[in-house]
Amino acid sequence: MGERSGLLIVLSLVLLTTALVSAAEFSIDISGLQAEEYNPGENMTFKIILLENGIETQQQVDYILSDALQKKEVISATTSNEETTIKIENDFPSGIWTMTAIYGESEVTRSFNVGENQDVELRIEADSLIIENNGNTRYTKTIQIKIGDTTNSYIQNIKAGDIKVLKLISADGTYNIEVTDGINTIERKDVQLFGTGNVVGAIDEELVDYTGFAGADDLRKVDDRMISLRKVPLSMIFIAAVGILAFLVIVERKLAKRKED
Repeated sequence: MGERSGLLIVLSLVLLTTALVSAAEFSIDISGLQAEEYNPGENMTFKIILLENGIETQQQVDYILSDALQKKEVISATTSNEETTIKIENDFPSGIWTMTAIYGESEVTRSFNVGENQDVELRIEADSLIIENNGNTRYTKTIQIKIGDTTNSYIQNIKAGDIKVLKLISADGTYNIEVTDGINTIERKDVQLFGTGNVVGAIDEELVDYTGFAGADDLRKVDDRMISLRKVPLSMIFIAAVGILAFLVIVERKLAKRKED
């Protein structure tokens, strides 16, 4: 009887504890998010407030950070009612973000903003200009490339994290080169470039069969890329016309024969 009574008491306590936990009401919120933009590289400090029946309780709480387009997501956990600090990384896309805190069946979502970080690296390697977008927004500035005494402008559209390579070209020789977007500027002296006739400028290496830049074409290759009627011999045009007429005559005769039958 003693063992049975002890077992019943233990079971009763377990059931009572379970009932109390089930009956507990939790409310959750997030505090500390600032109204101003967070800049990449800054720390963001916040607190997830968790109340159990109206009383603060310290529990492990999960939270999710995500940008509006869900390109970037951070999933982590913290202790409720304690300050938490995370770093806004350079690759966090700019714009509206959300933070969702989750505890059991309770959750809450709050928003915050991440500012733009326009960070680009320009460098010249051999005869190529490399543009690397290290920021968190598209790089859309116009760059000017000066090769010797010739300057050309190129509009850029490089998404965050991407790299663009431009092949620098001019007649055979060494040149002083300057590249600028109005903020970032690099200069290199005595850069060896290779002959392309009178063409001076840069070509996007990702473009296939592209020979033009800054509104100009490599005139030596125009004949290879364009075909016009002026280049077709007149005799070939005449033969084609005769063939078409003969075909039409044959079709007309067949239709007339069918009507006679």
